Amino acid sequence: MGQISKLRMRPFKDDADFWRMRDFLREVFLLNNRLERSWSVPRLDYWRWHLIQTVGTRPMEQVTFLWETPAGQLGATLHTIDSEAYLVVHPQFRTGDLEHEVFACAEQNMAALNPAGERILFVLADEDDPLRREVLSSRGYTFRDQPVFRWRRDLDGAVPHVKVAPGYLIRSMGDASEYRARALASWYAFHPDESDDGFEGGYWLANLQSAPLYRRELDIVAQAPNGGIAAFSTIWYDDVARSAVCVLVGTVPEHQRLGLGKAVITEGLRRLQKLGGTRVFANGFSPPANALYGSVLGTSYRAESWFKELNY
Repeated sequence: MGQISKLRMRPFKDDADFWRMRDFLREVFLLNNRLERSWSVPRLDYWRWHLIQTVGTRPMEQVTFLWETPAGQLGATLHTIDSEAYLVVHPQFRTGDLEHEVFACAEQNMAALNPAGERILFVLADEDDPLRREVLSSRGYTFRDQPVFRWRRDLDGAVPHVKVAPGYLIRSMGDASEYRARALASWYAFHPDESDDGFEGGYWLANLQSAPLYRRELDIVAQAPNGGIAAFSTIWYDDVARSAVCVLVGTVPEHQRLGLGKAVITEGLRRLQKLGGTRVFANGFSPPANALYGSVLGTSYRAESWFKELNY
């Protein structure tokens, strides 16, 4: 209990808190030997500049809490996206008691309604994190067999070139004139069974490209023979930590099974090396994604999914 007495919880307030939180995530990431035991800066930027500004998830002021010392040092942060809670704890302060306190806050403030009208909260626990798993189990969370595979690769060797089908060109994302084509590729890749009626255009790419870590040279596309975009991969690079996250990877269905997904990722990795990047991460949520990331990144461990229904 000694460490908890040093930390006091308060709600997230303003932009100044965002930048403090951003520095805190980088500090924790480095203290954890550059392993994604919690969120990193690229994921925070993606949340603020894409998920909040474009997708419409709830703003940070509504879903984020900070734990800090009397002197203002951050010891832990908590936020949610939809019904998923994300906790970042400084190793200096990490105890079972603190995790109980944080999850109690999450259960009180963050659980969303599931389709049956029940309040529910989801949390990830790394398979090699007995403390988190013990806390969740003792709080009545249930394990579900839907893991997230956390892939990574150290860029300490040559990244092989991937041969692509004739007529395809691997290149950087273009300027604003290409927003619509890029957004269409994303729509077809992630909504293969839906009509174009739900397509809203490419306005959201301006939000994405305004994020601090966005680099056009790491936003790679595969141009099809007809000039359209067939596949894409965006890598977010934190040059302070010399690590990156691969987010937004997809291939238009009619262009699948041509090696384009692997080609756009590996091109991004070679460019990342030239910028000084030494490690890259990606999360796989589905068998196709895990097959792709496994073929390029190679090393992974599982983050288990736990949930709790809160019927009050």
